Amino acid sequence: MKNRKKMKGVVMMMRKIRFIWVLALIAMVLVLVSCDIGTKDDGKDNGTQTTGKYKDFFNYPDGRKNPTGTLEIRNSVAFPVLVFTDSVTPANYVGTIDSLSSIRVKLPEQKFYTIVAVDKATWEERGDQASQFSDLTYYSFNQPYSMAVRPTNTYGGGTWYIYNQTDYWVSFKDVNQSGVIYAVAPPRALRFSVPVSIGQNIDYVPHFYKQLKFNGNVIALVESDLTSEINTVVTSQAKPTFYTEIGTDIKPPSTNIKPAIFFTNSCDRSVRVFSGTNNQLSAIGMIPGADFALASGDDQMFTDLADGAITTSINVLLPSGDRKWVTANYTMETDKVYRIVLNGNNRDGYTFAVTVEEASKYFN
Repeated sequence: MKNRKKMKGVVMMMRKIRFIWVLALIAMVLVLVSCDIGTKDDGKDNGTQTTGKYKDFFNYPDGRKNPTGTLEIRNSVAFPVLVFTDSVTPANYVGTIDSLSSIRVKLPEQKFYTIVAVDKATWEERGDQASQFSDLTYYSFNQPYSMAVRPTNTYGGGTWYIYNQTDYWVSFKDVNQSGVIYAVAPPRALRFSVPVSIGQNIDYVPHFYKQLKFNGNVIALVESDLTSEINTVVTSQAKPTFYTEIGTDIKPPSTNIKPAIFFTNSCDRSVRVFSGTNNQLSAIGMIPGADFALASGDDQMFTDLADGAITTSINVLLPSGDRKWVTANYTMETDKVYRIVLNGNNRDGYTFAVTVEEASKYFN
């Protein structure tokens, strides 16, 4: 009798253990299923898309969006666009901009960038054949810059190859001055490719940007259209490629540049720099009408000056509202950079030192 009770107890214990194991297995299956569903739903791994068209896109969908970013990119067309630096590749993804909207972004380096935009829907359908819009902008850690993109929602089975053998940035603009930029080729960019629609003739004028440097850093650009080199991109089904060589097919402009000012603020206050009373100077590519101020210890190159301007027209506006004018009188000439240094403090007063330098010192 005792043995029978003992056996019954053992059987009951075995059943309890088996039941516990079944519950544990069910729980494990539920956890695995929920994890699998979550992965399939968002397609992300640490902020990077891992499946579908956006596989490996940098931090998709946010990219480099940041509300405190100093570069504003505006979408001027009525459909969403994808934005990249340099080329349409996953690693260069910057962000997605909704129809007629804008984003602010933070970029990793303080320098000039080519910003490339494509129509989102066309890219999703056609991939690398989506027509691109390119433009050049500067990115600063401190000063606000703004640019607009206006890609078309067209695609092309043709390819325009650009070989840039020079030290210039070169953009290819619509000859009708519509604002359309078909491509921007960085210095020494060999075999730079742009998708174009077969059979669509593209009339362009090359626009050259020459980099100015100080202490090894690019601080400004001087620009010039080269109307003597206007040409037309022509493609067909029989000949779907077109080639342009900068430095061979297109000769760079002369080295003559308009006069520039390299301004150093060595005084104890932030200042605003003017040419005359009302023309406030600002850096290339800044938001139109931006209130540009130069902090104590900062430098800035100003390139929007005309040949024949005089240095005594240059002045600064102090935070107190007082103006201080340059007293050294030079007539500005091409191929010259006028180095202006503001010294002093509120107690002892402010003075300017002006020297004239060859522009070649600041070129690549």
